[in-house]
Amino acid sequence: MFIKRIYTWQSAWLHSMALLWCLLGLSVVALAQGQTEISGIVSDEESNEPLQFVNVYFEGTTEGVVTDENGYFSLKSPDSYSAIVLSYVGYEQRVMPVRAFQKQVLAIYLKSQLYNLDEIVVMSGENPAWAIVREAVKRKEKYDKRSLKAYEYQSYNRIEFDIDNLSTKLGKRKVFSDIWENIDSTALEKSADGKAILPVFLSESVSRYYVKNNPFARREEVLKSKISGLAVEDGSMVSQLVGTAYQDYNFYKNWLRFMEKDFISPIADGWKMFYDFDILDTVYVGKHQCFELAVFPNRPQDPAFNGTIWISTDSYALKKVDLYLDEATNLNFINRIELAQELEQSEDGPWLPARTSLTIDVSNLGKNMASFLVKIYTTTSDWKTNDEKDSKYYANEVFIAEDFNAHNQVYWDSIRPEGLSEEQLSTYKVIDTLVDIPRVKSYVELIKLATTGYWQRGKLEYGPYLFAYAHNNYEGHAIRLGMKTNEYFSRKVSLRGYAGYGTQDEQWKYAFTGTYIIKRKPWSEVAFHSAVELEQVGINSDELLASNYIFYAATRWQTFRRPYYHHDNSIMLKSEVAKGLTHKIALRHEVFDPRYPFFYYSDPADADAPLKSVISSPTIKLSTRWARDEMFLQDGNERISLGTRRAPIVQIDYTYGIKDLLDSDFGFHKVQLEWKHKLRLGAWGESNYAMNTGYIFGQIPYLLLENHIGNESSFYTTGAFNTMNFFEFVSDKYATLQYSHYFQGLIMNKLPLIRKLNWRLLATGNVLYGSLRQENKDIISPIDPDGNPTPGFNELNPAIPYVELGYGIENIFKVLRVDAIHRITYRDEPEAQKFVVKFSFQFKL
Repeated sequence: MFIKRIYTWQSAWLHSMALLWCLLGLSVVALAQGQTEISGIVSDEESNEPLQFVNVYFEGTTEGVVTDENGYFSLKSPDSYSAIVLSYVGYEQRVMPVRAFQKQVLAIYLKSQLYNLDEIVVMSGENPAWAIVREAVKRKEKYDKRSLKAYEYQSYNRIEFDIDNLSTKLGKRKVFSDIWENIDSTALEKSADGKAILPVFLSESVSRYYVKNNPFARREEVLKSKISGLAVEDGSMVSQLVGTAYQDYNFYKNWLRFMEKDFISPIADGWKMFYDFDILDTVYVGKHQCFELAVFPNRPQDPAFNGTIWISTDSYALKKVDLYLDEATNLNFINRIELAQELEQSEDGPWLPARTSLTIDVSNLGKNMASFLVKIYTTTSDWKTNDEKDSKYYANEVFIAEDFNAHNQVYWDSIRPEGLSEEQLSTYKVIDTLVDIPRVKSYVELIKLATTGYWQRGKLEYGPYLFAYAHNNYEGHAIRLGMKTNEYFSRKVSLRGYAGYGTQDEQWKYAFTGTYIIKRKPWSEVAFHSAVELEQVGINSDELLASNYIFYAATRWQTFRRPYYHHDNSIMLKSEVAKGLTHKIALRHEVFDPRYPFFYYSDPADADAPLKSVISSPTIKLSTRWARDEMFLQDGNERISLGTRRAPIVQIDYTYGIKDLLDSDFGFHKVQLEWKHKLRLGAWGESNYAMNTGYIFGQIPYLLLENHIGNESSFYTTGAFNTMNFFEFVSDKYATLQYSHYFQGLIMNKLPLIRKLNWRLLATGNVLYGSLRQENKDIISPIDPDGNPTPGFNELNPAIPYVELGYGIENIFKVLRVDAIHRITYRDEPEAQKFVVKFSFQFKL
């Protein structure tokens, strides 16, 4: 609140005397407290840009701080000092007089200066900087924190999301008119062109971070977290993302991972293929004399950094980096990424990150779209090395303290390494105001609906909207209403379900699932499921709903060639018995009721046994899943997998079909093995492959066998064979390999003109071996009870695999992918898709 006082000439003298006595009183208090407090902003004398990581300390002492990403510092001491010293690489050291036992706010400018280089011995004709880099690479293993048995430290993290560079058209929308009417734009940070930067998310967190090497394991304890932002209702899920675990950048690695893309380190083993360097100076960074080297990529579009690094002159350890990636680096939607990091040496030798600052400028979203700024700042303290904990200690990778949100302003003032600027202090108030603006609330709800598929109303969420309506030849207009509960309903019980109706088949469908969470650490749950739905042969709803949700929704719009009603009731228990190891047991009863001519021999050994159409199949299924370094987020009552870092995901399933139970005619055994792996190949790109194999023991109809998934749509999917038709092949013994390789910019970046398009080449290949025993063919009747023929089915030749090979281009207009796929074998089958072109849309950096 701003209060304006109006003085009259009659009271001026009295107010002047009162003011004088107040000032005298404040001076006495300050002297009594004995506190010297100096704060301010340090900037470049020529450009006026704030300088980060400037060393600021009281003259004659080591008592000091460094400036943050805004050039701000705050230095306090109970002692009497008359000057502060400011030192920064490449700039003249400056001594500023200060007044003891007083509070001062300073604006300080530093002047750049170069120093003479010491002589460096290099090979004849070689860039002198190469010799320095070569020595640093030679000593990487010695100084890399991965050479420690274990390490831990406390970290403070601050993350801020801002809306920047609003277009004129976007700024005229009513929602922004409401925003500017409710907040004080003068208190906001300004961009280079003077426009207000609107904060929409701000978090601060304090964590204890533990790492064990060989094998790698980590644990982060989020001790305190303060979060304010649009669409943030419960900070527990967001708190898992704002800690140290997702902001760990190690330049001693050959490749660094930024948002699912790899970038090569300036001191990688193969640095000469990607980088060149220039020596700029020899300067002091803190107490360490360092070579200051300019870094730039050999080709602008290579996955490599620009900027500056500092390497210690005595140990050749990496002391500091100040690097960036710009839009020339073949990045979608990113204008610039800036990363600054300063390292300190641990007692055992390796260097650990002391301060890290990351800024991401998200732009190029569209002509009339705004830009976004993501700013992340991390500092570490209280390091301990080689204090290795028991492996069980690292079982929960991210642990949120129960009192993570129990804190006050006094706590944050005491825990922050540096104070917040005036703009940052006002950010929490601005965001709290935004959250309460009705039109902003409406926009947030629409965005959540578009991204999650559900519309939340209190304890219930309605959706998903992708299945709300469909149209096909059997159901006609298919209408569905679904809903689920969230954590506000219960932290233990989760309910979800839907009811649907087809106007042509005039049948109701439904599904209901109830889940009870036994334990969250480690995760254990029990679930009951009951459903009746129309399905089609060759479309495995269990598999597609888990792996390719959108593709399954698209199949509801196509011609149902062999439809059947599927009655499904099951109870399941799943438990994570060790980190990465999950066991599951399920009791299930399925009924398949075909709506097309389908009949099987109820007793193949008895020629007089009646033909049957409806299949009853009670089963017991045991599953074991091993994903050694898989990462999870807990979003309310749901657990979201972020995949593994490097290890494969392996799953083994065993299913026992029980005969003579619940009118079942079949007893069988089914064994399946799945192996999925993502390979990060550095400069060569990235490969994904999945291998599946299975064998079914017993005589059963093809509805219970392996119906390989085809794709007759115009859209590409990884969950199917894209040149195979629906229900084209059936197997009781099979093995598959699905492989895709993404070259990133390896090839396209080297082609003149083409590289400006930022297109990326990819290749795919799918191979399937399969066979079908005669007994599983003989169980199907070729005619119905009236003597009419029934539709048949195909099998693969065990000696000839099904093969499809493809190539494609992704990143067309940043979102479009086009695949051209050739069917190599089985090209003479009826209606075979010999060559197809398929499309897909994706959002990738």
